[in-house]
Amino acid sequence: MKKRKKVMLMNVVKGLRNKLIGLIEAVNRYPLTMLFLLAAATVNMNMINNETESYTKYLFTFVIGALLSAVAQQTFERFFTKVSERLLLMGGAAVLTAGYFFAIRSASTFNMEIGTKTGVAIFALVMAFIWVQSIKSKITFNESFMSVFKAFFITVLFSAVISIGLDAILLAVDQLLFSLDYKAYWHVLNIVFSLFAPTFFLSFTPPYPGKKDAGRLGGNKALQERKVAKAVDTPKLLGILISYIIIPLTAVYTVILLAYVLLNIRGDFWTNNLLEPMLVSYAITVILVYILASNLENQFAVLFRKIFPKVLIPIVLFQTIASVLRIGEMGLTHGRYYVILFGIFAIIAGVIFSFFPIRKNGLIAAVLIVFSAISIIPPVDAFTVSRVNQINLLKSTLTENGMLEDGKVVPNADISTKDKKTITRTVSYLDSMDYIDDINWLPDNVFYYGNFKDTFGFEEVYDEEGRRQDDSRFAYLDWDRSPMVNIENYDRMVHLYIDPYEKKQDAAAGIPVEIDNQTYKLKKVIDGKDIYLILVDGENQELIRFDAKKAFDQILENQKELKGDNDNLTVEKATVTEENDAVRMSIVANSVDYSNSRYNADLYAFIQIK
Repeated sequence: MKKRKKVMLMNVVKGLRNKLIGLIEAVNRYPLTMLFLLAAATVNMNMINNETESYTKYLFTFVIGALLSAVAQQTFERFFTKVSERLLLMGGAAVLTAGYFFAIRSASTFNMEIGTKTGVAIFALVMAFIWVQSIKSKITFNESFMSVFKAFFITVLFSAVISIGLDAILLAVDQLLFSLDYKAYWHVLNIVFSLFAPTFFLSFTPPYPGKKDAGRLGGNKALQERKVAKAVDTPKLLGILISYIIIPLTAVYTVILLAYVLLNIRGDFWTNNLLEPMLVSYAITVILVYILASNLENQFAVLFRKIFPKVLIPIVLFQTIASVLRIGEMGLTHGRYYVILFGIFAIIAGVIFSFFPIRKNGLIAAVLIVFSAISIIPPVDAFTVSRVNQINLLKSTLTENGMLEDGKVVPNADISTKDKKTITRTVSYLDSMDYIDDINWLPDNVFYYGNFKDTFGFEEVYDEEGRRQDDSRFAYLDWDRSPMVNIENYDRMVHLYIDPYEKKQDAAAGIPVEIDNQTYKLKKVIDGKDIYLILVDGENQELIRFDAKKAFDQILENQKELKGDNDNLTVEKATVTEENDAVRMSIVANSVDYSNSRYNADLYAFIQIK
């Protein structure tokens, strides 16, 4: 028994030693990647310490840099041998990273367009990382994909366990020994996920056979081959999961989709928007399962590879045609652009899977990378094409109804419901993408406090009955009914506006508030759907975080409970209070308007320092 325990302990120590060596080798193999990851961790640290500051552009720049340098290193290992060639590849990665930063630097915020293009670029670089290892190699794309697939999930598991354990230790220290700042937990997670996790992931990627290995003999080559074979091998449990659970479930789902398509081919199939994401998800599932099953030789896997790619082609073809037909009615948005582009890719993937040998699966990676580049590089990128299409659709609709004269919009309520819907949809899309400023014949805040009706002559129309589909609501304080506000025990009153179009840096700068010779700042933080009023002291320490969105929802609900349509709120119903040990804060809403998933508010904030 003692001997067995000793052997087990030695195996554990050996495993830890090997993994430590793997981590050190990863750092040595990817020095530029490590520098970018260290920079990203530093940016995250600053974001944690300065909650109101935005370093998003720098963070994603360093993430892009880390991926570019990792791909450059893989390219060097596969096709080059000289140090000068490695330096040239790393220099190219650094130049492309700088180019990305300067491309997004001019934007005031990290908006949807930049975020989507960055996400697509990251996806393309990950695919390049997988694909490079299989180009002109005895290692297939399927095996390379399996290696990355395993490494990813093992990394997620280890990182989650380590982060939970470290946070548990910090919690114990905080509860039992001495108090810790809550930011300590975020700093630990930053180190784990910004530094440890990527390095741990890269340690699972061995140097694949390349030009440097040509003619190599002896133990080093045998050791490398064993590492590669271990990396690309399909675990037995995963093979069982794919073959006997995932493939049968996918088969059942396919039968249901085929039945729906065949039963509705002349009707709902061409107009059902809910089916579009389902079919896209189905195509992604089939492609992913096909690649993972490419290394399996059991009957289920073989049948799946023979049948499902051929089923995928007509399903995706029909859906792509349906998406193209909807352009004539609804115009082209960046979302539909990507749906159509993915549909074309899925058809190509189905053809490759159906008629090419398994070793040629890497062709889909090349197609994905090319399509990704097309979708983010002007003038044929998703956002340029969709912006031009939506502006032209809006302009043509206005012109056909005599609503655009001498470069100005002329209000007209006497137009068809269909055209009202088209105008509403296009203007809403252009507004959500911050393209309104580029159209000189539209007001900047077209959705602000009735501007839409003043501009076009009618309220937003989303469905056939003319109801506003975005559940617009409003609340107003009736000063005639309750002209007095009790300000007893409050130190200061601040008048402010919540405007979703306000620049984040202006809102976060804060309004100075002086109380008892101490200077405080009241900051507005609008982050997606969350809205907070934050009071900080002279050292920028947060004293209270007032959830304004929650308060607005309560005030709007109070307005909804009133019986008469013309009844407005009393001061009591327009007031919401929050407090803690340091501060008591109340807001009295003069008006709250919720439309197009955005809040506009005119309010008074009352502050008491305890």
